[in-house]
Parts: sequence; structure tokens; C-alpha cells
Amino acid sequence: MLPHLLAKSAQTSPGKLFWSVIVALMLGQIVAFWMLCSHQVRKAQVRDATLQVERMAMSDCLRYIPKSTLNSCASRVVQNREPGPALAAGGAPAASPAKPVKVAFQGAAAQGMKRE
Repeated sequence: MLPHLLAKSAQTSPGKLFWSVIVALMLGQIVAFWMLCSHQVRKAQVRDATLQVERMAMSDCLRYIPKSTLNSCASRVVQNREPGPALAAGGAPAASPAKPVKVAFQGAAAQGMKRE
């Protein structure tokens, strides 16, 4: 049995082996790409659902809590948010893309008074 298999494998051309390896690699890459895309879609769906829930929470807070403000409702929503993987591991929270900006305007009258 074994010599028969060895004889058959010796008859196989290297071109067939090359193309079978190439096809296997292509299929592996297609499966890996599909897995990556489906994971990214799931993450985007989770982000969208989280955003929708936070919007509903803000709306409910403003509607049903007397004398509530945007800031007080936003702080309630942030406090009730579940910790992400960075917070659960004891790390620092993820950086927000929004940066605080300090702007000081000086009117024309104030600038004119300094020149005199």
C-alpha cells in the first residue's frame, strides 16, 4: 500500500502541487478577510446601539427629571455607562477625540484702551 502511494506522489507534477497550495492560501485569505469584515460590522453595530441608548437616556432624563439640564443629564449618562475593557483592567479611560478649548476675546474697545 505504501509503495503504491509513493509511486503516485512521484507521478504528481510540481505544477499541480503549486496551484493547489496557491488556491489553499487564497481561500485562507478570503476567510480571514470575511472574519475581519464581520467583526468590524459587529463593532459598528454595537457602537450605534450604544449611541442610540445614550440618546434615549438623555431624552428621558431631560423629559422626566424636573429642573434637569444637559450637563446634569450628561453626567448621569456617563456615570451609568459600563466600564470598557481599559477601565475593567484598571487602565486609564480611552482618550476622547474632543479637546477642551480656552478662548479669550478682547473687544476693540479694550484693545484701544491699552494703546492709549
